[in-house]
Amino acid sequence: MPDLTPGLGAKIRELRLRRGMTQKELAGERISRNMLSLIESGSASPSVATLCYLAERLDTPVGAFFLSPEFDRQYKKLSVIDGIKARFSEKDWRGCEALCGEVPAELIDDEIALLLAVSCLMNAAQSAAALDLRAAARELDKAGECAEKSLYCGADFERAVRYNRELIATAASDEITDVLCDARSVGEFVPYALVNYFVSLRELRADRPAAVEQEAGSPFERHLSALRSRPAEAVKRLRELSLSPTLPYFMRYRVLCDLERFANETEDLRLAYSSSRRKIELIDKMRF
Repeated sequence: MPDLTPGLGAKIRELRLRRGMTQKELAGERISRNMLSLIESGSASPSVATLCYLAERLDTPVGAFFLSPEFDRQYKKLSVIDGIKARFSEKDWRGCEALCGEVPAELIDDEIALLLAVSCLMNAAQSAAALDLRAAARELDKAGECAEKSLYCGADFERAVRYNRELIATAASDEITDVLCDARSVGEFVPYALVNYFVSLRELRADRPAAVEQEAGSPFERHLSALRSRPAEAVKRLRELSLSPTLPYFMRYRVLCDLERFANETEDLRLAYSSSRRKIELIDKMRF
């Protein structure tokens, strides 16, 4: 008897494949594999009892077999969104991005696009911290593309992507650009302390006092404090800071530049040379 519910067999087959099951595994002991094949092809119409059995095997409600295209789309989303949100709440950005990558393009709505955009932005920060700036740039590009697909990603997110691109672009430079000092970038993804650090650094290098202090003991405060010190003390502080394993990637080159400058002022040519050499080694490590 032909299938009286168009698309029912295809829906069963789709759910089976989504769960990675073979026809034999789904058929189990209740029905034959041949009968399941006929049902999936639309050549046979299953009984209510058979549908209930297949739904149980597929761990899905029977109603999922009869959803309209729009409801079916929502059902598919519900089947993956919990896992994505779980990774997101755990700040497992790599895992979240990987799960989002498994979602069919037609299911990526504003919500999923937002979760993916934020995950890519966080992954970019992790890649940059590991000095893999090429990977970080790719993640930022992806974050920007996803942000364009979500109404939830507004101008603040776009500025955060732009700001992080500038951090990467100037990581092997002593330049302090206007973008890095742009207070409009401050928000959920760009902390005020970061923008203030660059503003203060630019002010100090122009022999103007920095207006706002940083958190005591932070890499930002240690760098700015060293620049306010006498040359001999600055050398000591900058050398210690340059060796800190927690020094952010975008500060490493700049700290070495200052260390080299103060070493020259104190006529410590050996330290000036070693600082210059470390700058070259750092550039070699950064995968642009």
